[in-house]
Amino acid sequence: MSQPAGRIGAGFDWTPNRSEAAIQLAQGKTRAEVAATVGVDERTIYKWLDCPEFSVEVDRLSMMIGIASRAERLRIANRVIREKIRGEIVETDKDILDWIKFAQSETDGINLNLTALARAATSTSVADSGPSGVDSDDGAA
Repeated sequence: MSQPAGRIGAGFDWTPNRSEAAIQLAQGKTRAEVAATVGVDERTIYKWLDCPEFSVEVDRLSMMIGIASRAERLRIANRVIREKIRGEIVETDKDILDWIKFAQSETDGINLNLTALARAATSTSVADSGPSGVDSDDGAA
């Protein structure tokens, strides 16, 4: 059959089953699970993996899945941090610093400006409280 768009090379004939196998392998399924799902013998999966074009595609898809998963975890962490800074009730046993540390661990060396985040958390909590540190919004009009 035809190859996926953007793929060059005549060494591997991409079929819907082979594409599905590559996706499932990238998702972490075992060779036996993939073989059963796409309807081939497990030895066929090993044969496909011996083909550089197929194994490179599995690696590429694995990386994309990993990046997408990390991005989703970062979105969740950022949302929790924002909600905690605003004083909203968030169902978690972790504090803001724990969530900031988690976000930092998910970035693999990307420079996060943690000082600015900490300042934002401090300035928000100070601005929302009165002189005694008690919330100034007591509901009185």
